[in-house]
Parts: sequence; C-alpha cells; structure tokens
Amino acid sequence: MKKMKLASLALAAVMSLGLLGGCAASNVASSTASGDSAATEESSNGGETIKILCGYGVGGTADLVARKYAQVANQIQSKYNFIVENMTGGDGFAAATYFADEDPTTKDLLVYGYGVMYRHDLGKTYGTEEVDFDRTAIYPLGTIDDRTWIVYTTPDQTLESILEKAKNGGIKMSGGNPLSDCHLSFGSLVAMEGGTVQVVPYDGGANQKKGLTDGEVDVFVGTTQAAQDEVEAGTLVPILAMSDTAFEGFVTPDGPITVPTIAGEDKDPALSTSNDYTSCILPAGGGLATHAGADQAFVDEMIQLTKDVWNEAEYNEWIDSILLNRFELYGDENQAFVDEACQKALDAYKNLSGQA
Repeated sequence: MKKMKLASLALAAVMSLGLLGGCAASNVASSTASGDSAATEESSNGGETIKILCGYGVGGTADLVARKYAQVANQIQSKYNFIVENMTGGDGFAAATYFADEDPTTKDLLVYGYGVMYRHDLGKTYGTEEVDFDRTAIYPLGTIDDRTWIVYTTPDQTLESILEKAKNGGIKMSGGNPLSDCHLSFGSLVAMEGGTVQVVPYDGGANQKKGLTDGEVDVFVGTTQAAQDEVEAGTLVPILAMSDTAFEGFVTPDGPITVPTIAGEDKDPALSTSNDYTSCILPAGGGLATHAGADQAFVDEMIQLTKDVWNEAEYNEWIDSILLNRFELYGDENQAFVDEACQKALDAYKNLSGQA
C-alpha cells in the first residue's frame, strides 16, 4: 500500500494556512456588539427558551439543519421554545469551548459536528492545535445531520487527471481547513494513491466553490447540498463519493447521474485495485449535544423529542430534499459511534502525515 510521507515542514505549511471556514458552510455571523455571535429566534410557541448553539455561520448546512430542527420541534410541542444562536470562530471550536465551560445544568444544546470532535482528539493526541475544551464534558443526544462528502471538480477534469496531478507535484483543495474532516477523508485517500494535497481555506462555502471555478484549486470537497445547483447547471462535476455506497440524487444538464465510491461494488476504477480505502470513510455532519452531567430526565426528554422531529415529514423530507441522509443514533449508542469515528480520524491523520 502506498503512503505519502509528508515532510514535517510541508505539514506545518499546510497547518499555517489557518483555521478559517468550515466544510461547505458559511462562517460569517451577523454583526452584534460582541462581533462573534448572532441570535435568531425561530417562531415562538411561548415555552421555556432553549438555545441551540451553532458554531457555524448563518446559511451554512449546519445552520440550516439546526434551524429546521428548531422550527419542527417548536411545532410539535409547546413546553420549550427553541432558538438558534450562531457563535462562529475556530470552525466550531469557539462554540464548543463556550458550551463545555457552561454550568451543566444550563439547558442549552450544541450543534456538535464530527469535525470538531476529530480536531479535538488530534489536538489532544498529536498537538496539531490548541484545544481549550474537553469533549467528555459534552454528551451527544442524537444525530440530526448525516452527510456524504463529495469531491467536485470542473468539467474539463476527471478523477484520473486529478490523481495524476496529485502524484506529480500535488493538488490543491478547498472545502474546510487543514485537518478538517473533509481534508482527513480525501487527503488520506490521496496519500494512499501516492500523491499530495494542500488545503486552501476560504471563508464560506460560496468562496470555496469559487476557488474551484476560478482555477485556484483543483477540487472542492463538500456536502451534497453545497453544490447541488452547480451540478444541475453543469459548472461543477461530482467525481467521487467518500463512501462505500454510490450516491444518487444529482441531476446534471444531461440527466440524473450516479457518483462512484471509494469502496464497495461501486468503487471508481480510477482508484488502485490494491488499496483498501475504507479507512478514508469518516462520518460527516453531526448532531445535537447536551452537557455531560445534565439532568437525566432532561436528557431523556431531548432524545425523545429528537426522535419525534425525525418522524415528522417536514423534517425528514426536507433532509432528503437537500441530499443529506437519514441516520439516527441516540444517547449512549451515539456516544459509542462518536468514539469509534474519532479513532478512525486519528488513523486517517497517521496515514496523511506518514506516521502509519
């Protein structure tokens, strides 16, 4: 199996590009006195207010999912009134740090992304960045956002040409920042192919896509929702699903297409037949979390409410319409899944950095 041996200076250079926008999500918050947060109330139902803290900007996928969740939750019960508050910074780290420092009895919830969890464990294990919170202080309630990372490029390029360029001088990608979950996933695959990839961070999903169409990067790695319109218009082409299940749902100017995978029956033939890329498939998206040590009755109540939201057509059909996946895990099962996913992220980093 080929593995990329990144020189420490090269990895440091990638890291120095900064921790700016999230994977296919806008990271621009509305202006407030503090300059880093914006609260937007959903339709009030008169119940006790509970804030859903979102560490990503207004209009990004995580923000849209949180707001749809709040809207549906407010419609199906009257005890609580959910509002979404955006607190951007550090691609989710600012919100996670703030949340972890809160009193555990506070009835706030957190939009808890896998990328934040992965970078937490990488920072604690390998010192890749400073981490000011402990994820054991955060308890996952349930998944509300499950994504398939898609590798997009321009119509004049193919997976074959991208991999060839990666092996001969390297490629650049947008979508996330160094060591984000989309970088860990796609970067580790490129490493296994014997190539190199550099992350160019942009502020927000629109700029991440523009970097590709302007020729500043070779690929954009983002959600299915992020480039749905561009695929339909024919300006971007989805060439690979970072999954073991072919992705169906995109419609191009020539009609519906199926996006090949990195593993399984629909593995793209451009990938090496001798490599097993399943280690590059990392869970993406996230869920809602409460404080570890929160009142168990409240935890149980929020888990049941999340199940009820998922069972509402207004939520699950909307998730389907933006090409995200219905995937449900709750409580301790969700926590176990998170721990397993974080171990996969550590393994992907070892491969990406040449430590495997």
